[in-house]
Amino acid sequence: MAAGCRLNTAVEGRAYAPLSSRIYAARLACRCSAAPEETGLLAGCQAEVLDSEGRVLAAAALTELRIDARLGRQPRRLEFPDGTVFETEDHAAIEALTGPVRGSWLHSMEQFRPRLIAVAAAALAGIWLVWRYGLDMLVAAAVMITPAVAVQQIDSGMVQTIDYALAEPTGLSKQEQARVTEVFETLLAHAGEPPKGAGFQLLFRDMPGMGPNALALPGGTVVMTDAFVEQFPDEDVLAGVLGHEIGHVAEQHGLKQLYRSIGLYVVVAFLAGETGPLMEDVLLEGNVLLSLRYGRGHEASADSYGVRLADRAGYDPEGLKRFFAEVQGQAGEPPEWLSSHPNHATRLEAIDGHIRALGR
Repeated sequence: MAAGCRLNTAVEGRAYAPLSSRIYAARLACRCSAAPEETGLLAGCQAEVLDSEGRVLAAAALTELRIDARLGRQPRRLEFPDGTVFETEDHAAIEALTGPVRGSWLHSMEQFRPRLIAVAAAALAGIWLVWRYGLDMLVAAAVMITPAVAVQQIDSGMVQTIDYALAEPTGLSKQEQARVTEVFETLLAHAGEPPKGAGFQLLFRDMPGMGPNALALPGGTVVMTDAFVEQFPDEDVLAGVLGHEIGHVAEQHGLKQLYRSIGLYVVVAFLAGETGPLMEDVLLEGNVLLSLRYGRGHEASADSYGVRLADRAGYDPEGLKRFFAEVQGQAGEPPEWLSSHPNHATRLEAIDGHIRALGR
């Protein structure tokens, strides 16, 4: 609302009568009779809308008008108490008559000026800094507050997706499944307390075309293909690989990679309590996890964990090394689960270092 008009002048525009769509060519006149105040504005100002013949269509004290905030180049609207509306594109004249009104500062900030480039650059720099240095902290916080039931829902949803799109029921005998499961349970007995929400279980699936494959889901479900058990029956090798997958769960690599992959926006939304449709899909179906791959840092950490866990459980820590050495010697591409992992030479060298650290 204006405090008074600055000039005895008029503004050209158009008027709408109350409850009518008829348009009148009109002008807004502002007449002030009082003396200037300390603010530089004049009190006792009367606003009138006059048609092209000078007839008064509406009149009221300027302080009684409802004046819309300025919005880009949209016409300014002034509404009189009786419902008459005056419109004009002459923004400068309205500002001269009334002084700044509600929203004027925002319009001024929206104008393109050289400083806007600096503000935009600063905003982009801030976003980059948050992504580069703050995302890890946000991811850690999101992992901490993720409820256990949500983690289990992720596992359940992804197992359903795997069974629907990729897998057939296992063809391994009960005896072979029991033998590998015993290795898995022995490792778990030496793995310590699982993270919040993790409930370890080992599943076997026949996945044609995927070869020897094993993967760990965030909630502790480990899926191993029939081809893996058939090609690598050695219990020390099984212990090394299963220990590696248990390491992914124990160090919560799955959840961390999930939150990093779906981006900063969703992490912030999750922390704020608004998950949105994407997070609902992730939590209820787990489909997004199909596109995730652990980074090299996570893989190196899981290798170290697997070697140490196998040793504590009484298995030869060389098992994981033998697996990678044999895969490296096979013709063709490595199994799918090795994609985006460290190269074999670097990996074998690092595993050797982990084994030497055990005093072997």
